[in-house]
Amino acid sequence: MKRLTLLLLLALVPAPSAALADGCPLPCSGQSSSPPGSKFLYVQDKGPGSPLVAYNTRNRQAVFSLPPGMASADGRAYYSGFVSGRRTFLKRFDVATAVLRGDWAVSGRWDLQGVSPTGRWAALARRTGDLTHLLVFDGRRGTRAHVMRLRGDFEVETISRDGKRLFLIEHFAGRQYNVREYDLSRARLVADPLRAQGVKIMAGYAWSGVASPDGRWLLTLYLSTPGKLAFVHSLDLERSRPACIGLPSGRGGAFENLKRYSLTLAPDSGTLYAANPALGVVAELDLDGSQVKRVTRFEKSAPVVGAHPATLSTISRNGRTMYFSAGRDLWAYDSAYGTVRGPYATGGKIVGVGYGAGDQRVFAVRKDGHMVAFRASNGER
Repeated sequence: MKRLTLLLLLALVPAPSAALADGCPLPCSGQSSSPPGSKFLYVQDKGPGSPLVAYNTRNRQAVFSLPPGMASADGRAYYSGFVSGRRTFLKRFDVATAVLRGDWAVSGRWDLQGVSPTGRWAALARRTGDLTHLLVFDGRRGTRAHVMRLRGDFEVETISRDGKRLFLIEHFAGRQYNVREYDLSRARLVADPLRAQGVKIMAGYAWSGVASPDGRWLLTLYLSTPGKLAFVHSLDLERSRPACIGLPSGRGGAFENLKRYSLTLAPDSGTLYAANPALGVVAELDLDGSQVKRVTRFEKSAPVVGAHPATLSTISRNGRTMYFSAGRDLWAYDSAYGTVRGPYATGGKIVGVGYGAGDQRVFAVRKDGHMVAFRASNGER
C-alpha cells in the first residue's frame, strides 16, 4: 500500500494502532514500549510515518523525538530511512529509550515500507519503469537478506514474524489491487492472489491500520469514495487469509466523516474496536469470525479538520475501557456494557491520547504541546 499513511484500495469499498498511543507508535498496538518504572505516551501528530515524540506522563514533558518512520508490531523497534544522493540510510532505534541500535547505508534510493512484528527485518522498495525492486534487510545482522525484482506495481504490506513471507499489494488501474504473498524461503511469488471470500477484485482507499503484537493480524481501514462506505481489511498473517468486514457508514456517509474512524485492538488481539465520533458509533469486530458483533451508537460530533484519528484512541490493559477522539473532545467506551460516556473537553485540538501508569489516568496531548489529564474511571479533569 502506498503505506498506511498512504491511502489505498478494496472492493466493497480496506494501514497499525490505530495503535495505542500510550504504548508505542503506529502500527504497533501493544503497551510494552515504555521503559521500566515509567509510562510514555507516543505521538505521531501527522499520522502514521510522521516524526515520533515521546512524552513522560509523570512530568508531562517531552522526553525525546525520532525522525519519520515506523515501529514493529510488538512496539520495541523503530526504523527510519532517508535518501541522500544514491544511497539510503536506514536506522533502527529502541522505542523505549531512543537508543540507536543500527545505522546502515544501502546503495540505491529506497522507500521504507514495512517492518516485521519483532523488528528484526525491514522491507524497502523502489520503482524503475514497470518493475518493482524489493529488498528485505536483516536488522540483527546488518545485511541484505533478500533482493527481488517483480514486474508490475507492488508495495509492501508487511513481513511475517519468522521472516519467511513477504505480503504485498499489487496495484492496478482504477485503484484496484490484489494482496500477494512472496515466499522468501523459496524466492518466488505465490501464483494465486490472496482474496477475501466473495470478493473477486479489491478497490478502495487505505486510510489507517493497526498490527497485533504477536504478528498474527494486520488490520487496515479502507474507504470507498464511490460507495461512501468504510471497511476493515483484516489479513491473518499466520494463515495467509484476508477478509473484508463492513463498518457502519451511515446513509451515503460523507468521506470526511468516514475518515474519522480509529481502530483499536483489544489486549487479547481477538477483538478490534472501530470508533467514529463523526458518525456517533463504536463497532466491535470479531476477528476470527470476520464480523461485527456489536454496534453502540451515541450523539454525533463534528469532525476536527486536519486531525488524524489513527493516533487518537487507546485502551486499558484489561481491555475494559477505550478512550477515543475525533481531534478535540474525548469519549470513553465501556466494552463490558457496550456504553459510551462523554464528551470530555480537552481545551484544544489534540494529537495523541494514552493511559498513564496503572491506568488510573488518561492523558491527551494538545497540538500546542500541553498535556491534560483525566480520571480514567469517570473522565473528570
